[in-house]
Amino acid sequence: MFDSSNTIQEFISATAARTPTPGGGSVSALVAALAAALGEMVVNYSIGKKGLEAFQDELKPAAAELARARELLLQLMVEDQLAYEAMTAARKLPADSQVRKEKVPAALLTCIRAPESIAATGVVLLELCDRIVNFVNPCLLGDLAVCADLSMAAIRCATYSVRSNLSSLEDPADRQSVESRMSQTLNRALMLIQSAAPRIRQREQQG
Repeated sequence: MFDSSNTIQEFISATAARTPTPGGGSVSALVAALAAALGEMVVNYSIGKKGLEAFQDELKPAAAELARARELLLQLMVEDQLAYEAMTAARKLPADSQVRKEKVPAALLTCIRAPESIAATGVVLLELCDRIVNFVNPCLLGDLAVCADLSMAAIRCATYSVRSNLSSLEDPADRQSVESRMSQTLNRALMLIQSAAPRIRQREQQG
């Protein structure tokens, strides 16, 4: 199990190894956590800065939201690994056992919900980026742009993780429900990045 107590090298080596975890979902969560951390840095450099006094009421809550998102994403990185391990263990049970019939669907839902939550948190990050574009230290707009783009990448990647498990859902209605939620999440993310990115660039050009 890999979490925030591991070094970067340990996590990367484990991801590269022929082991099932950490995989795509965990990597997506880590990317989103890095995005949150970068956004938090931008805000921290803006709080108390001369010339930005009028925006403190917007910046301080944003810093708290980004910190919460960062911690949540690190938790989701672990939950994604636990979900996959639970699924692997459930599928090793005898095919005709009642225990397997009960555990596999539950584990599958957890495998779907973890990356769903990662994507949803990524949307929150994009909403924050879009909200604070005009309030932050202009010297760090490039970092805010990286925060937004990493958030978008994490959302896309988490979506891949969700959809890779959809075919295993037995109920077509459940598959449709998950697909609908993910489509809504992705569409919302695309709308936000298409709003935030040009606004960041425009403010950069204004100097």
